[in-house]
Amino acid sequence: MVRKVVLVGILTFITTLQALSQSFQGSFEFRWTTDPQNQHRIMMLLSDASFTDKAGKIWSVPKGTNIDGASIPAPLWSFAGSPFVGNYRRASVIHDRFCDTKTERASDVHKMFREAMEVDGVGYLERLSKYMAVSAYSVVTGACGKEEDTLRKLFSSNDFQGVLKSDELFKQLDTYKVDIRKLDTVASRSDTIKSIAKIENPLTFAALTEFRRIPSDQNYATLETAIKAEQPTEAEADQLVLLANATVPEGSISLPGQ
Repeated sequence: MVRKVVLVGILTFITTLQALSQSFQGSFEFRWTTDPQNQHRIMMLLSDASFTDKAGKIWSVPKGTNIDGASIPAPLWSFAGSPFVGNYRRASVIHDRFCDTKTERASDVHKMFREAMEVDGVGYLERLSKYMAVSAYSVVTGACGKEEDTLRKLFSSNDFQGVLKSDELFKQLDTYKVDIRKLDTVASRSDTIKSIAKIENPLTFAALTEFRRIPSDQNYATLETAIKAEQPTEAEADQLVLLANATVPEGSISLPGQ
């Protein structure tokens, strides 16, 4: 009985620490600037602010930092909302800062963004769709964080959920990366990978590859609909992002047959 009480106490303590670690610090007060080149979109942070993630890492944004919301794809603003409104404003500030500094890996910055949105009450489906969208978008533009070798990261992943990992899959993805002459349409590549990898969330994967090709509000709406229908876990979403980036390595361009 004593052991049980002690165990419950330890679990409660750990849960409490996690809750305390995931938090924002600072007032997040801004002043609009008057830069005509950016149509008055730039805001200056008036005091230090930060976010502490689940692992206890502090993501700090110093006073005087300029924020323009560029880490959230502008085509999404009409559908998903501007980074300056809604209940993910603080998360977008931290995300914006570390996309600009390029001191952290892009994948880590995006996962921090997902955690920060959760702390501010953004629902699961919304934060997952925004996380997947910015993950795909930033690789296309190279606009966030340190550059990563997606294919290498995919191959070395040990926690592969929602996808069958095989030598055949890697061989196919490597073909997409090294021989552009063999590239077909995004839809056909998506179908090929879905077949080889036996993806458990095929609609989400197909929608994500198309959004990666063209990050429009219409394609974001399709992605959000697919996520709502299939409801992948966060771990599955991580793998789908890696797969989509490897399946469409050249990013947003016109492809044969499109």
